Amino acid sequence: MDKRTFYSQHEVSATYDAQRFGGRSGARVNEREIAIALGMLPPTGRVLDLACGTGRLSAAIAGRGQPVVGLDYSPTMAALTDSLGVPTAIGDAFSTPFPSGTFQAVVSLRFAFHYADLTALLKEMRRVAAPGATLVFDTYSWSPRALVPFGAGRWGGKVELHAPGTVAAAAERLGLQVSRRKPCFLFSPYLYRLVPLRVEQAFERAERCVPPTLLCRVFWQLSVPR
Repeated sequence: MDKRTFYSQHEVSATYDAQRFGGRSGARVNEREIAIALGMLPPTGRVLDLACGTGRLSAAIAGRGQPVVGLDYSPTMAALTDSLGVPTAIGDAFSTPFPSGTFQAVVSLRFAFHYADLTALLKEMRRVAAPGATLVFDTYSWSPRALVPFGAGRWGGKVELHAPGTVAAAAERLGLQVSRRKPCFLFSPYLYRLVPLRVEQAFERAERCVPPTLLCRVFWQLSVPR
């Protein structure tokens, strides 16, 4: 089953947040991801949440008084975001229905690592972004699921890895500048979600003691030239 079909299933949408962010430790994982993304996005201007999923980031952006539009291929995911009061379209993240130069920022959370080649995604993010806009997304540097798609029926198959140098090169080819990158998580955030909160907090402290190259996830902030 391909990723689009998998995430369009009603049962996947219905259980997505609880599966990944349930419990106190899962809530902390969600809080961290949202905080990193918000910290990389400009505080003003219209934002496109590309592959918005259940709307957890869209709601946070709207909650700080910023205009945001969601888009997701899955009708069930899009409906969840729309139910939060965020205008949401159903569409393809690689060929969106929006005119060029529409948004001051484009963010795509937990999406890029489903695809081996980032070029098509970054190209479309840049197309709908206005001059001087900010693009934000996240990748995996390493993950066991890149080798063996554990629990494909529950998780939607394998994770694609993107070395930092490969991401930077893809951005450069499209005329995008890497403004900031934020490595995080010792290993899959799902394992953080499974442990007691005090253990999750210990993992967070340990992240600060290891070389950033050993962390498995990277959040990226790119700048569109003016």
